[in-house]
Amino acid sequence: MSANPLSSTAKEPDGRQAPQSEVNAAAGIQFEEGVSRNFALLTIYQIVLRCGWIFKTESIIIPAVLDLIAGSGWVRGFLPILGRIGQSCPPLLYADRLRSLPLKKWSLFGTSLAMSVAFAGLAAMFIPGVDAAIGQSAMVVGFLGFYFLFFCATGLNQLGFGTAQGKLVPPHLRGRLMLASNVIGAVIAISLAAWLLPKWLEGNTIQVNWIFGFAASAFVLSALSIVGLKENRDQLDRKTFSAKHLLLESFLVVRDDLRFRWVCLIAAAFGFSLMLFPHYQALARERLDVSLSRMIFWVIIQNAGTAIFSLLGGPLADWKGNRLVLRTMLFGVMILPLGSIALVHSGDVGLHLFDWLFLFVGVTPITFRAFTNYTLELVPAERHPRYLATQSLCIAIPMVLSPFVGLMIDLTSFEVVFSGIAVILFVGWAMTWFLVEPRHDPGHHVLYGEMDVDPDDELEPL
Repeated sequence: MSANPLSSTAKEPDGRQAPQSEVNAAAGIQFEEGVSRNFALLTIYQIVLRCGWIFKTESIIIPAVLDLIAGSGWVRGFLPILGRIGQSCPPLLYADRLRSLPLKKWSLFGTSLAMSVAFAGLAAMFIPGVDAAIGQSAMVVGFLGFYFLFFCATGLNQLGFGTAQGKLVPPHLRGRLMLASNVIGAVIAISLAAWLLPKWLEGNTIQVNWIFGFAASAFVLSALSIVGLKENRDQLDRKTFSAKHLLLESFLVVRDDLRFRWVCLIAAAFGFSLMLFPHYQALARERLDVSLSRMIFWVIIQNAGTAIFSLLGGPLADWKGNRLVLRTMLFGVMILPLGSIALVHSGDVGLHLFDWLFLFVGVTPITFRAFTNYTLELVPAERHPRYLATQSLCIAIPMVLSPFVGLMIDLTSFEVVFSGIAVILFVGWAMTWFLVEPRHDPGHHVLYGEMDVDPDDELEPL
């Protein structure tokens, strides 16, 4: 391999000329000794992170714990909106600062530690004796507060990982990175869950402090794993910070980039599906009368689903591109609402098959990664932070309705709400047929009104 393979005549592995956006995106990658090391360390980072993540699964463990201290659908409905606001608004404000940060790995390191601190706080609340001294109302407020802080750190972390990946990993290896980290990570995480969760979760008794404490420890280890990343220092000018300017920049990105606008509309439709995740476990426990210990099996199945769909999504992304991966994974997400309703009305068959529905919940991390990787290929590297943050915000916008969705479940039924969101997901899935494939349609220009403008040009100051 050439020491400097990034040029205007760079080729894809199959011999086709690489899109210019990909050539720009890969600029500065250390292909010789750096890329293998960075690939390995980023894989290890994600594996260790997943080992902590399985003990805080927000579709199963988190809402079940909140139900124990609150027990209302509308309170449970705050989980998606807090999670999405945390994952979307802070990255939007942080994107340009991350862009000018010389070494992106330190952002990844710091945000991983912040995730650990938030979960350590949650674990401390459930230490026997502490929970009784705090009181129920304070427990609910504290739980939601630490949960929100965790997802603020998670949003910054995901932005940092996407930006670091765009800088350090060439496009044709990103699918392999997703495959390796998710499959190996799922196997190790599932093994840990199968070993440890039965010790801390039996019948309807759950030792939350141990479960959340383990997650906090894993996040610390994940932070330490990326210190050794080999990264060239970026030399980019720091922009003057203005929240209003950043929000308007994101608005202009969506308004003026037609190709990215389709991505944002699909991302918003996907955001509606996330509002239902805390309610799947409640549906099963209320309609099928299952105990908390059933969550062990659900957590294992969900993470197995992530590994299985990674085996499909990773090679498919490297072979055919991320548009097809996005379309395939959104179809899996679309199955969940109607499938869950059908199963709770299927008697004994539904009781036995409902567990396996969580296999499709495992599609979600792959869908997020497909959105990220698609956007990384769509635009030049210097625009990655802004576009990724804008994309995350579009996923979050529907989440403002999340408490209302929980209230509507209390007032109407699971069936009414789940069916309505299934229709929205179908519309979002249908929109994927209008997306371009960046590898086949590089589109060096984006349409601004009726004028073609080079996307490398800076937006005019506002």
